[in-house]
Amino acid sequence: MLGAAAAAWAIFRALPTKYPVRVVAQTGELPVGGSKIFTYPSNVEPCILLHPAQDTFVAFSRTCTHAACPVFYHPEANLLSCPCHQGEYSAADGSVIAGPPPRPLPRVILERQGQDLIATGMVKT
Repeated sequence: MLGAAAAAWAIFRALPTKYPVRVVAQTGELPVGGSKIFTYPSNVEPCILLHPAQDTFVAFSRTCTHAACPVFYHPEANLLSCPCHQGEYSAADGSVIAGPPPRPLPRVILERQGQDLIATGMVKT
C-alpha cells in the first residue's frame, strides 16, 4: 500500500504546473545593475528581477531556500545574499555560492516581448 502511495505522489509531482503569464517590468525601467521586487506566481511570493548587463534580465524567487529570509542583490559582486545566515547565491543562475542554503533559488522564466518582460513560469531545483 505504501508503495502505491509513493508512486502516486511521484506522478503528481511530475505533472506540469500551470503558471500565470504576467508582465513584471518594462526593459527601460531598470538601469544596468538595477533590480526590482515583484510577486510571482501569486501575489504573496516575492521575487527579484535583475538587470546585470546590457540586454540581460534574470529573475529569481526572493526567498532563501534555507530559512525563508529575503535575499538582497549586490550588483558589484554579482550575487544575492541572505543576511539571516550569510547564504549567498549567484546572480547569474541562482546557484548556491556559500552558506547553509540546501538548494539554488527557484528561477522565474522570463520572455521579452517588445519592451515587456513577462514571467511565464518557475524552474525549481
